[in-house]
Amino acid sequence: MRGTSCIKLAFLLAIVVLPLAFAPGARAQEPLTLSGAVQLALHQNPALRSSEDEADAARARVGEARAEWFPRIDFSQGFTRGDDPVYVFGTLLTQRRFTAANFALSNLNTPPPLDNFKTRFDGQMSLFDSGRTRFVVQGAKRLKTAADFETEQARQDLILRVVEDYYDVAVNREDLRAAQEAVRAAESNEQRVEKMQEAGLIVDSDLLSARVFFASMKDRAIRAQNSLEVSQMVLARELGLGPDARPEPSETLTEPAAPSRTPQEWTQTALEHRPALRAAHLQESATTSEKQAAKAEFGPKVGLYADFERDALTLGGPSGTNWTAGARLELNLFAGGAQRSRLAEAQAYESRAKHNLEWFQSGVLLEVRQSYLEASAAAQRAATARDAADQAREALRIIQNRYETGLTDITELLRAETAQLDARTGYLSALHDCQVARAQLERSAGVLTTDSEILQGTRAQ
Repeated sequence: MRGTSCIKLAFLLAIVVLPLAFAPGARAQEPLTLSGAVQLALHQNPALRSSEDEADAARARVGEARAEWFPRIDFSQGFTRGDDPVYVFGTLLTQRRFTAANFALSNLNTPPPLDNFKTRFDGQMSLFDSGRTRFVVQGAKRLKTAADFETEQARQDLILRVVEDYYDVAVNREDLRAAQEAVRAAESNEQRVEKMQEAGLIVDSDLLSARVFFASMKDRAIRAQNSLEVSQMVLARELGLGPDARPEPSETLTEPAAPSRTPQEWTQTALEHRPALRAAHLQESATTSEKQAAKAEFGPKVGLYADFERDALTLGGPSGTNWTAGARLELNLFAGGAQRSRLAEAQAYESRAKHNLEWFQSGVLLEVRQSYLEASAAAQRAATARDAADQAREALRIIQNRYETGLTDITELLRAETAQLDARTGYLSALHDCQVARAQLERSAGVLTTDSEILQGTRAQ
């Protein structure tokens, strides 16, 4: 019995513990590299899955357009019952059951109700439609490729968001550490000032100022803790993790090198590689195909048709079979101007697509130039902020020594401690802006992929 109980207990523990161990929230506590976070987002982010679904739908529309080249066969099974003289007369013929007795006037004028099970196959095939199907397929193929580029653009947009959110967590984590150090320093400072006040070396107002400063540092640490948790939740959402997940970046903030390419080189790269721009080109070409398909509506159409029919009094009983086959030429002579209106609509859409492409391309070029300037300026700001942080740290050390020897007041000391904390957090913010600006530059040029150096934890070249 004891062995059976142990087995049951182990089984229950396996049911409860294993799902928790392998749950997304549990895995999310492990430190993540930036590259690992990007891979996780590309695999699990629902918004990206939606974009891929749209690309699948575009591929399906190509098959739908191609279907016009193949024959179409329809099957129908129907049942009718009636005593309409014309219906009964014709049905007896199709059932191959018409006899001389059916010519009796009573049977012709007031026939008894007749059942008919009709089994029918209808087939048709287009031989020539003035090129309409060819243009429709051509446009569908271009839209399919455009959808693939849009999916790639969605991937790069997601990578940019992950980079930004990842470094948001990293900088908020460092801000929290800095705030916690400031709290400890403020607490130590308060204790030291209190001892000096008890010894009669300073006035009471210095102690009150130290206590107020200690409270403000605790408030700052609380805010930093909240910002860290919020940024972790935002990152977890992009990674497709649960609401309780708290992803922890394993990489620290570093200064990437300034962009080495010239603005003209980045611009040319964007014209060649930006997925959204390439998709816009294909969408503009697709509207041309739609216009050509609308023009083809004015041309003739030639097709074949055939049908096979089985009529029986009972389902599966003796029956009559009939078939017809033929060819059909169609040419619209008048449709109230509908075809001309459709052509005018297609032409308007083509013109709109060209204007949208021109406007979008100019926007891409502007975005690349802006991103280049932002990346360059962010690198300069980071260098300046680094120097400011070093100077603020040294200034605080000097003022602390002066205060302990009575050469300055507590106001200057607290001001120096605040300036040192602000300079440190400012440097962290500048490092964050450097990384995000470089990722934004690569995204604007269409080259922010999983192979990008910014995702490999190395300095960009």
